[in-house]
Amino acid sequence: MESVAPSDITVAAVRLDDFTAEEIYILYSQHTAQTGQEFTSTAMDLAYRYTQGQPWLVNALAFEVIYAMEVQNTIGDHHIQEAKARLIRARATHVDSLSARLAEHRVERVIAPLISGALLDPQFIDDVSYVRDLGLIANDDPIRIANPIYEEIIFRVLGEGIESMIAASLRTSG
Repeated sequence: MESVAPSDITVAAVRLDDFTAEEIYILYSQHTAQTGQEFTSTAMDLAYRYTQGQPWLVNALAFEVIYAMEVQNTIGDHHIQEAKARLIRARATHVDSLSARLAEHRVERVIAPLISGALLDPQFIDDVSYVRDLGLIANDDPIRIANPIYEEIIFRVLGEGIESMIAASLRTSG
């Protein structure tokens, strides 16, 4: 029998399906049942709108509000708004990983036309599947960034490069 080395093992990437709005209500209601701390319906709606159900983001928003911001009373939409801003500013591990993916050529070939409003080149259909599997674009058509949080991160990350070029240009011309 042939031996198998650890480096010979192939691990399939597993991507959890996005939560529905109803599943977010159920998840956040479990917190309420366990602690008595409620999420308003507008907070849950906003969490869904910002995340489009992306599991890591859904949980990260709740964690940010409950543990990092230490909200003690009812969690409202203003808390979710603040948590979203804090996650983006903090560049949490998941957010940092997303930022690193933007430098990949396969990702760039899909994201660049999306943000510029250009048509995607049909020869890059495999790249679209790859970027969809990463969770960066929505699972359905039309092709679009997966959720408003990722959209903001993408624009910030890409804008940082432009901002640094402008700053360097101003330093050399000033």
